[in-house]
Amino acid sequence: MKINYDDIDGIDRTSDPITTTVQSIREQDFTLSNVESQLRVGEDGDLIGIVHNDGPLPARNVVVQYTGEDQSVIPTEDSTAVGTLDPGQSESFSLPIAISGSAESGLRSLDMAIKYRNDEGETRTFDELAVDAEVASERDRFDATIENRTIQAGGSRAVDVAVTNNLNEVASDVEVRLFADDPLDTGDTDTGYVQSLDPGETKTVTFELTTTGSATVGSTYPISLDFRYDDTEGDSHLTKTYRLPIDVIESQEGGLPLPVIAVALLVIGTAALVIYRRQQ
Repeated sequence: MKINYDDIDGIDRTSDPITTTVQSIREQDFTLSNVESQLRVGEDGDLIGIVHNDGPLPARNVVVQYTGEDQSVIPTEDSTAVGTLDPGQSESFSLPIAISGSAESGLRSLDMAIKYRNDEGETRTFDELAVDAEVASERDRFDATIENRTIQAGGSRAVDVAVTNNLNEVASDVEVRLFADDPLDTGDTDTGYVQSLDPGETKTVTFELTTTGSATVGSTYPISLDFRYDDTEGDSHLTKTYRLPIDVIESQEGGLPLPVIAVALLVIGTAALVIYRRQQ
């Protein structure tokens, strides 16, 4: 290269060619590895992995973020902080992501980016990253089972429903609503309440159920349940409707069964008729 300058007499001068050496530095590079997906349709989840600073310089205030445009992939936080990474250093990350209920399950390619500050404190973005993440299919948020699914014709009973939280988070203010159609009736106790349910925890709610005169012995009728609950963010959710079977059985009250009574009346009537004819 040459240098232009003014000499002491104010005359423009150009130096002889000067040879120098400039050391080039490759671009800052990052990679993501050991990516594990905890994503599921209709639920909040996490994308977990390890971010590596492949150098050549230190990176400060490193954050990992999702940058894709898929509307069904909803980051519940804009980014997750990692901290400072020296060249060759790695650190784990966990990025909260929700998958909408309208999404399809399966393998997804998610565009990712690393934001950081260089030695001069300037913010830089490395966005040449994509990871594969499996999105699991939607599941029932709660399990509901009835320990004793029978009810006597024309009778009433308390129905205990065991409710299990299938979510990966605490469900609070869980309101369970029972619905029934003729010949079943819920009466005034059609709502149960559970203050909170931890993941995998089971608690029992009790309802009153009665049968009307049109209930047929040996038949099975459905009852329906839905759940309204708050997630850990305080957002309220209403589940789909769950249907459970109720079997109507013969009344176990004292006295002879109706068929036996009918046969007895027939026998008595026949005997009375025979005696009457003999007396004529």
